[in-house]
Amino acid sequence: MRTFILKTFIITFAVFILYKLTIGREIETFSKNIKSLTNQHSRIEIKQKILSEIKKGSEKERIFSDEERDTLSKFLKKIVTELDLKSSN
Repeated sequence: MRTFILKTFIITFAVFILYKLTIGREIETFSKNIKSLTNQHSRIEIKQKILSEIKKGSEKERIFSDEERDTLSKFLKKIVTELDLKSSN
């Protein structure tokens, strides 16, 4: 009976350490990110970063390369044609 309890304790401890080293770290990182979003100061910083990137993008003469422009154009045309088909039904 004593060996059973000792083996159970060792296995439980090993599983706990394995959990903390793998999944536990990811959960802690995720929860820290969530907590930073609940902070008003962090949200303001994120908002300012997004606005500065939008300003940088709007100051450029060309936002998309030729290949990106062709791909987006084809994709948007496909969406428009599918929406027109669904509205006529």
